[in-house]
Amino acid sequence: MIHFVIIVLFLGALSASDIQLNKSDLYTALRMNGSYKVWVFFEDKGLNKTSLNFALNEVSNKLHNKTKKRRSKVRSNSLVDVRDIPVSREKIEKIQSIGAKIHTESKWLNAVSISASFEQILSISNLFCVKNIIPVGRGKRKIPKLSPLNLKLNRTTQIDYGPSYDQLDQINVIAAHSSGYTGQGIRILILDTGYFKDHEAIPNDQIVGEWDFVNNDGETQNEDGDPVTQHKHGTQTLSILGGRIEGTLYGSAYESEFLLGKTEDESQENPIEEDWYVAGLEWGEANGAEIVSSSLGYIDWYSQEDLDGSTTIITLAVNTAIENGMVVVTAVGNSGSDGIVAPADAFNVITCGAVNHEGNIASFSSHGPTVDGRIKPEVCARGVNTFCADISNTSAYGYEKGTSFATPLVAGAVACILQAHPDWTPEQIREALLETASNSNSPDHQYGWGIINVDEAIRYQFANNNSPMKYSISTIFPNPFNPTTHFFVNVDQTSNVTLKIFDIYGREIERVWSGIKENGEYRFDWNANGLASGIFFVNLQGTEGSITKKMCLLK
Repeated sequence: MIHFVIIVLFLGALSASDIQLNKSDLYTALRMNGSYKVWVFFEDKGLNKTSLNFALNEVSNKLHNKTKKRRSKVRSNSLVDVRDIPVSREKIEKIQSIGAKIHTESKWLNAVSISASFEQILSISNLFCVKNIIPVGRGKRKIPKLSPLNLKLNRTTQIDYGPSYDQLDQINVIAAHSSGYTGQGIRILILDTGYFKDHEAIPNDQIVGEWDFVNNDGETQNEDGDPVTQHKHGTQTLSILGGRIEGTLYGSAYESEFLLGKTEDESQENPIEEDWYVAGLEWGEANGAEIVSSSLGYIDWYSQEDLDGSTTIITLAVNTAIENGMVVVTAVGNSGSDGIVAPADAFNVITCGAVNHEGNIASFSSHGPTVDGRIKPEVCARGVNTFCADISNTSAYGYEKGTSFATPLVAGAVACILQAHPDWTPEQIREALLETASNSNSPDHQYGWGIINVDEAIRYQFANNNSPMKYSISTIFPNPFNPTTHFFVNVDQTSNVTLKIFDIYGREIERVWSGIKENGEYRFDWNANGLASGIFFVNLQGTEGSITKKMCLLK
């Protein structure tokens, strides 16, 4: 039985209908220039049934072919839903008319991030179309100090991997390369600081798209005004994943296609702004990315209590990406026993810890559990003295330390697996990686399921050759809600299922289904009018397992 529990509590959420807005509510949203940066969530997309169907058809017709193929693996009925419809232009224009500056738009969240004065935010909160206002979260990437180098001798292979051999051999991806699985044809989205594309190891002919979400242009390499080191971290992670220079460096998926998103600004503030991450994620999904590799993490604004799988904004976005068939690989963080970072808490994400050349967990590698008890990280790879490109010149290289550098190794491994099994879903790929890793018989909160074994994962056999799960429930949105919310239920094959809602004491509130349900995707709108504020659960039970998700009625 597979059992998921999701708790959703928007930290500091502000509803114009029942909460008075004070500056103290938004103190974390205050920026250096005196403005406040916040998310503004809207009630709905503002469409009637006719216009909704027209908009869905329009969105469907514009889907990238790779996006269609990917989504078809996890969405048996419609490939699109209301989350794919852009935010209402009319509502955005109302926000702008008050004087706010729009930074990003999230169709998945039905929200925009803005900068505005406190008085302008007060005016926006009184608009009838505004559901919630919350601060834009920020986070810092903790960088561990590099330890002394201790390398093994290179072995003889057909390809001269140079100093990158050991980090690839440790996860048994070289055997996959020898079998012809190098990530070819697989499209990977990388979200990071920027990229030194002039470096000899960067595969420019495999970069199929790029966007700078900080400066809102199509150049992710350093531009005038950027710090010299702005594109350092992104260059390192890209080279570990997709670099290729004979005798020196090979990435774990050196023949993949790459979408490059620049989502971090080092010139203004140290904290990373989460709205650029969300925008980059939606952009990559729309442009056919099948895998996301992200070595960014957010925790300063949030606490460990928020890392329950569906509270932080970026975790909600990652959940949606996975529901759309993307495999999301992310770093667990570099804070050791102090805990993980968002979006490492997302459901069905692949969170990466760091080990050294001997396979021992790094002291800095963050570990769980999540607040709801799930094991973190999921898997590990080399994150101590990981060999990569450096930005000091076009042929410079070096060694780096952090879970940031274990993550692209795992993301490349996923690309090799997906090349071998293009029909596998994110859940299947995740299962294959976990069940063939070095610690799979006794997973724990330091190593997770252990160091991955790419060649074994490619050869993994599912029980009865079936998908791990035949049902799914989408992210519940809005959540918290008052008094209505909605979600989507996917039934992958005709089944005898029960869908019900019950309260925190286990009392059944409503039974929605009980009996045979045809395969397809179903939308369910729940109105809790007449019920008191509190925690409620929606449960989908069938012969293939059970899923439970939590929702909060907040009046």
